[in-house]
Amino acid sequence: MRVRLGFLLVLAACNSGSSSDPNGSNGDGGVGGDGGEEDSVAPHVIAVTPAPGGDAWLHGPIRFTFDEPIVAPALTVTATLGNDPVEATVAVGTDGRSVLVTIDPAVRGVGELAVQIDGEVVDRAGNASEDDLSLTASVTPWSPIALDRGVASGVPAITVGKDGSVLAAWIVGPPSAHRVVVAGHGGELGASNVTSVAIGLDADERPVVAYVDGGQANVLGWVNDAWIPLFSAPATKVALANEVDAPLLAVASGSSVTVHTLVTGSWQTVGTALSTAGAPTDLAIARGAVAWVDPSGAQVHRLVSGSWQALAPIAGANRISVATRAQTVAVAWEQYSGSDGVYAATANAGETTWTRLGGLLDVDPNSDARAPQIAIDSAGAPIITWSESIEGTARGVTAAWAGDAWKILGGHSWLAATAMPAGSRMLLGAGRAPVVAWTAGGTLGIARFNGPREAAAGPQTRASIAGCSFSASSPPSTVLATGCFTLTAPGKVAPHAGMVPYDLMSELWTDGTKKRRWFALPDGAVMSDSATGAWSASTGAVIIKEFAVETTPGDATTRKAVETRFLVMTASGWQGFTYKWRQDGSNADLMSDGQSTAAWSTTAGTYTHYYPSRSQCLSCHESSFGPMLGPRPEQLKRWFDYDGVIAEQLPTLVQLGVGPTSTAAPLPSPHDASLSVERRTRGYMAANCAHCHNPNHISIKDLRFTTPLAQTRLCEVIVPGRPLNSRLHQLVTQRPGMPALGSLVPDPLIGSLISSWITDMTSCP
Repeated sequence: MRVRLGFLLVLAACNSGSSSDPNGSNGDGGVGGDGGEEDSVAPHVIAVTPAPGGDAWLHGPIRFTFDEPIVAPALTVTATLGNDPVEATVAVGTDGRSVLVTIDPAVRGVGELAVQIDGEVVDRAGNASEDDLSLTASVTPWSPIALDRGVASGVPAITVGKDGSVLAAWIVGPPSAHRVVVAGHGGELGASNVTSVAIGLDADERPVVAYVDGGQANVLGWVNDAWIPLFSAPATKVALANEVDAPLLAVASGSSVTVHTLVTGSWQTVGTALSTAGAPTDLAIARGAVAWVDPSGAQVHRLVSGSWQALAPIAGANRISVATRAQTVAVAWEQYSGSDGVYAATANAGETTWTRLGGLLDVDPNSDARAPQIAIDSAGAPIITWSESIEGTARGVTAAWAGDAWKILGGHSWLAATAMPAGSRMLLGAGRAPVVAWTAGGTLGIARFNGPREAAAGPQTRASIAGCSFSASSPPSTVLATGCFTLTAPGKVAPHAGMVPYDLMSELWTDGTKKRRWFALPDGAVMSDSATGAWSASTGAVIIKEFAVETTPGDATTRKAVETRFLVMTASGWQGFTYKWRQDGSNADLMSDGQSTAAWSTTAGTYTHYYPSRSQCLSCHESSFGPMLGPRPEQLKRWFDYDGVIAEQLPTLVQLGVGPTSTAAPLPSPHDASLSVERRTRGYMAANCAHCHNPNHISIKDLRFTTPLAQTRLCEVIVPGRPLNSRLHQLVTQRPGMPALGSLVPDPLIGSLISSWITDMTSCP
């Protein structure tokens, strides 16, 4: 028979006694029962791991378990993935009752996995099994594991055994009474209130769990189906290193961090205690390195000849992850700069300073990316994963360092949720394939990477725009009447399938509103380059932007549209139209040609939105810099989330026939803390000011990014070292001020950047 299977983490129970012989003769290796009868019953498969109905993980165990001990000296296996052959090995398991298939650890990919085992399987009496050992399974980019032991909270912990099995520990229970559970190992642990958890394996592949409970670190080992105490000490944070034969334990207590290793059943201190600048808020450990975050930033130490060597501190870091390979140390951290962002760096053997790996990693530079985790693969390439809120959806992103840039690993998100995870954990399992764990909305999630190895491409084809249309001479009275949107909930719409979404490196400030943008082009129409550097479009092209507020700030589920703006290309040029959303969110109405404001209630108070007139639209969208402002190669050169597939945006727009290819460098993001303050400030001004302040429009300043500082005339409004006395700082931090249109509230990010920039100046330029 052919067994059609999927993969699950749950192991099928092994029934060691055969139902074919009530005296157990089939289970004792060929010896009869009391009557001494000869065993004549063939062995049968009683369980297959993974079990039917789930997704396959290429690097987990594939096991056929029999009802009695077996002998199979000459088995062969063939395996295919998506009809392509893949390397695999087959052997009798160490339990003597199973046949184990292992896929080559280097394999990556998706599609149908087919496995066929050939050769004779017999019991000890020589009876040959007639069961067909074959299976098919579905391999998706990320294989999930379903676990449920109550409402999960905090940051979970995971470890991976040598056979690819994943073990997780996490926090459950109500606030102030948190406990720890370990999948498949006993009940709840803890007595007071658990605040930190870690898990690893000892040299015999037995679980070791560490947690902080009531200010005390507790380390327990799983021995003879029970947890036994191994270590206890005062602590506020604990961490266990994975991928080591002897577990490494880091303990933060008061103003110090100590590292311990388990050797033949006893814990020994590694090096000396390390001093911290106050109580650490985050703690991480790897083979030969320990890192933490304290009030002074992130601190990292490398173990060299039994002593700890301090590496350069990382200012501004909020959360930290560390990995090692040989003497190379890799770190990833979270840092706030107008939004939370993710960064990474390495220090090679003998180095104490960091080499940054690129800059800001965020898919959306304007969003919040948090809780990065880093590892180093077998080729020495760092791999990083993080969670990010993109347009109201929490995504999980994994990228690999390609030597000069980060490449999205496989392209697919491992998360799609409304709530951002409290944090995540990542390690590399068999074949150095990433395994990620997280908690979000009270649920624990674990995902294991299969492939593909290369980043997925974005959408390949553009749907017809039929049904979404806009006549500038007779504009529809409501936004829903355009046919470009479908109402899904009050104040929430889904775009027409023919509309192509896009986003920018550096956004135009509109008082903190959340924005979505789309191209709505006539079928077959393609935009082109122009002399101003912006893309240009033919008659019939429509550019759409939605402005929304979160009625509960920080909660993406409360996002509600307040304005939808259309920029329409007509035979006589571009025209702008504004739709003002009703307070009940049922529709948005076309506004007459006049500016206005409207108040919207939020839990933080009242937000007042500015609606521009049609003439004001064209005062910014004019020909010296645009007329289209955002659609420029340097603004579009970034990643984009295409419904869970993370891809390079500009090549995707090219393959969709939206616009031309370009070799332009990305515009610096003001949120990128890896850049100089001057570059971040100039990137902001290019997006927010240059469409007016350029030589062909309001030429008192030239704020295009490519203009040298000396030629911008900014020094006329800067007093070096004195931001409060500088007219530039005054204009961007007050209203009325700059910009003159479209904003009622100053942007705190640019105020902070300009203040830092001018403060550090000794002269200008």
